Amino acid sequence: MQESPFDPEPLSDIFSFCNRLAWQVGGPILIHDASWGVVAHSTLNQPIDTHREASILQRAVPDGDAYAHVITEATAHILAGDDVFFIDAIPGVQDSRVVAVVRVLGVAVGTIWAAASAGPLHPDVEEFMAAAAKQASLLFEVQEDLRRRQRDRFVSLLLAGSHDEHLLAQYLGVAPNIPIRVVAVHYGDDADLQHQVEQVLPTLLAAIPADSLTMHGEERVYSAFYGQDAHMSSRKFAEDMARADERLLIGGGRVGRRLGHAVHSRRDADSVIAYLRRTPGVQLGSTRLLRSKLALMRVAESLAAMHEPFDGPLQLLSGLEEADRTEAIAVLNAYFASNGNISEAARQIHVHPNTFRYRLVKISDILTVDLEDREDRLMVELDLLRVRFTS
Repeated sequence: MQESPFDPEPLSDIFSFCNRLAWQVGGPILIHDASWGVVAHSTLNQPIDTHREASILQRAVPDGDAYAHVITEATAHILAGDDVFFIDAIPGVQDSRVVAVVRVLGVAVGTIWAAASAGPLHPDVEEFMAAAAKQASLLFEVQEDLRRRQRDRFVSLLLAGSHDEHLLAQYLGVAPNIPIRVVAVHYGDDADLQHQVEQVLPTLLAAIPADSLTMHGEERVYSAFYGQDAHMSSRKFAEDMARADERLLIGGGRVGRRLGHAVHSRRDADSVIAYLRRTPGVQLGSTRLLRSKLALMRVAESLAAMHEPFDGPLQLLSGLEEADRTEAIAVLNAYFASNGNISEAARQIHVHPNTFRYRLVKISDILTVDLEDREDRLMVELDLLRVRFTS
């Protein structure tokens, strides 16, 4: 009676999986990942050839002209879309092989190798191997998901600055003394916009010839670019992302000199996003370009956080109707934005200069300030910033 193709069993133990397949096909089994590193192998008492033994001991495919030829041949089959194929024996080196390609969503992520070193393989070895490859694809998908989650966790620790940079550098495979810059892309609570960012992000990152780390945070995603061209690469990414959707807000932090400086760059990027959220009409910014504006935002936040409330002049507007209070704030903002140019300020709020001048005098009287006085003018502007950044 003919044996049925490889009967799937739970993949909690990959070595048991290899042993079961080795028993059914009649030869030792190796599983490689896409980078040709050994993932697992069978442990049954079956004769093995020199190269298979070296692969197991070294946890990697051994070097050598003969095996390089095997790898080249196998790669050609994989690129041609073959799912199961034969590799001829190399006299004195290795016996023949049957190789099954493990694919996830059509992409080759690994291979299963059955060697004929224990004798002729089962007549239906191709069926067994094809069925095993389909089951192994689930394992590779789970492993890739696990690696991705572990990497995401390490990136989160890096951007939080809560662990040793040398340890994280080892886990992430990044040199600790490398420049790094973080860009934050803010989509807010818009689920559709978030989905759009997640869809376009891999494409934009792939178009930039630079290494990067990505972390999804609350209402935004962070991309940390590292290497000597971290600044230029991150700037291009920010510009490309801004063009993807005008609703996105993109903030770039400073370039850190070391991997451990990523936390400071991320905080910078968050500060830029905080500024952009309170500045209508501005979508893209960086710490370098917004240095003075970010400093004033921090001053305003500090005033709001004082133990004793900041006794700013704008509190005297509280007795006005809401519409009048809003109009007064608009007049003052236009005045300061135009550096005291009445004609320009009037144009900004669409009134005649004489009307603007009359309103400004009236507001100055309510606030009991002289806008020609340097200290009075500074107090009013600081209070406007406090309202803008803390309301």
